[in-house]
Amino acid sequence: MTTPYLHRAERLIVMSEVDVAQIHFSTLVRFMDRGLSEWLAAIDHPFLWVLEHGPGIPIVNVSLDIGKRIHLDDVIAVTTSVGAFGRSSFKSRHVFERNGEEVARGELTHVCVNRETRESIPAPDWLREHEAFPKEA
Repeated sequence: MTTPYLHRAERLIVMSEVDVAQIHFSTLVRFMDRGLSEWLAAIDHPFLWVLEHGPGIPIVNVSLDIGKRIHLDDVIAVTTSVGAFGRSSFKSRHVFERNGEEVARGELTHVCVNRETRESIPAPDWLREHEAFPKEA
């Protein structure tokens, strides 16, 4: 039985996170990576535990759609979830909102690998049990 988990965190946009266009894509990618780390910690598998006991979960693809400008001093809520499981792959999805309105959306595609051989391995059950969205057909 799956128990989907959505992790939500608020981020204040500071000077180092914006550019003159007020959209600094690298900030959003860092927020996605951080969102997954916080998501893992919230399900009692912090990243250090994953590094010591779990599979490698390298990112093999990044997608990011920025729909609205993000400004200095905005408070952005980032909601992170996982899903779209394949045999060894899964996605972490990250939705960015300002005052309840979506401003950006991104996904990271991860592949579970054996740390020593780097061969792909099935995604573990402890990860699959929190699936929040299905794989697209």
